[in-house]
Amino acid sequence: MKKLLKIVGTGALIWMMMSSVALAGISSPKSQNSSSNDLETLKVVFAAMRSRVFIQTVAKDYLYIGNDVETTQAQKEMAGALKKFDKQQETLANAFTDSKIKNLMVFVKMNVDEIKDTLKKPYSLDHAQEIIDLAEAVSEGNKKIAGYLKKKLSRQYPVGKGQRYMIIQVAKYYMAYESGIKDANTIRHMKQTVQNLDSLFQQMKAYPKNTVEINQVLNKIDRLWKIVKQFYIDIEEGGLPVIVFQTTNKIDKELIEYAHLFKKIAAKK
Repeated sequence: MKKLLKIVGTGALIWMMMSSVALAGISSPKSQNSSSNDLETLKVVFAAMRSRVFIQTVAKDYLYIGNDVETTQAQKEMAGALKKFDKQQETLANAFTDSKIKNLMVFVKMNVDEIKDTLKKPYSLDHAQEIIDLAEAVSEGNKKIAGYLKKKLSRQYPVGKGQRYMIIQVAKYYMAYESGIKDANTIRHMKQTVQNLDSLFQQMKAYPKNTVEINQVLNKIDRLWKIVKQFYIDIEEGGLPVIVFQTTNKIDKELIEYAHLFKKIAAKK
């Protein structure tokens, strides 16, 4: 497998950003305008970041479908991820006049079109490798777009650490290896991503402003993570693709709920 990309962020704004937005109502007109512009820019930043999650979901589900594991659920999930990806890309396409970014968007679309064409072909390891590589290129393009947009913000806003992106990635790595793409980079990236997630989950639990509801969600994530973490690390042993698929999706669902609850407490600051 080609060298995979470093993981970057997607997710919710943390309380400092929301605090600045809340204060906009009592600040100067210039400050109000900056906050308003930043909010619009951040919406597009998140469209690029979410696009990375959705395209990796497609790659992960393709591997599951091709190996006849959790096929019905994976097909449904992949179809939904493609629709969500296209919607995010529409948001991005309407946000730019910059020729370099528009050119990058064209490149992203070309790769997505290739992915969609390959999805129509019979499953094979070659096609699986092609989709994995194309999805990485699309992810890289959206990472570049998000980075470009962040430079336009009036200040630095801490954003989510990419929990969802990483949890999808480890499930993809697991199934890629299970499929027969036994690449040393897959093992290395899997173990590094597990380590990053482990550290990140500990940071999330230690955050002093967590509410009771947030802690309940984090406890669920912690229980699920303890079940599946060693399976990820033991990728070379394999044999547990159903458990990995189901537990990964449960963790992802809880991460979405975590982000939703975190926005609520952020808005009160």
